[in-house]
Amino acid sequence: MTKCNTSLKSVEEAFESYKALETITLYDHYIRSYPELLKASDCLANCYEQESVPMIAHLAYGWMPTILNYSNNTCQEKNIFAVRGVDDYDKALKFFDEIECSPINNSWIGMSKTLHFLNPKMFPIWDSNIAEVFGVSSYKMKKKCVYKKYTEFVHSNKNECFVECLREAFKTKAGYEISEIRAVEFVLFVHGKSLKEQKMKNKKS
Repeated sequence: MTKCNTSLKSVEEAFESYKALETITLYDHYIRSYPELLKASDCLANCYEQESVPMIAHLAYGWMPTILNYSNNTCQEKNIFAVRGVDDYDKALKFFDEIECSPINNSWIGMSKTLHFLNPKMFPIWDSNIAEVFGVSSYKMKKKCVYKKYTEFVHSNKNECFVECLREAFKTKAGYEISEIRAVEFVLFVHGKSLKEQKMKNKKS
């Protein structure tokens, strides 16, 4: 994603056209389990500190249809756990310079989820649905540089009006709060999921 082809306007359109608010329901396991994963991650991080990194990675992969292969050989738990203390945008970007590769399936998809559950206010979740919005291939979406660009994009949109609207909806409809980062990511997730479903329909027709 060296060149982002999704503008703020298209994120707003995704929020309105793909009815992100209507997808918020506790009947959806994806919605219902999110705060439980946040609480579990926070508990593990407080108890085990840097040793919690692979534990949280396993939690995140329990949320995904993929088997986790965690590499302890990279010895990066200390640097990854340090994101717990990241409290501003510049520090978040600096983190990317301190990690060579992801020990989580050698992919920044799984790494993004682990980072998010360690620090949901600074690091967004990245997956194939969101990659669909940006037109990123399955090969490129695993790369650090792509996730970094995506993180920059999410931060650049986190103060828009639709973000606060979605956060309020989560409080009302789901009974819990989400960060600005999660709100932007959620809109992109819903948008990308709809795009993929439409592609499948077009193939069948």
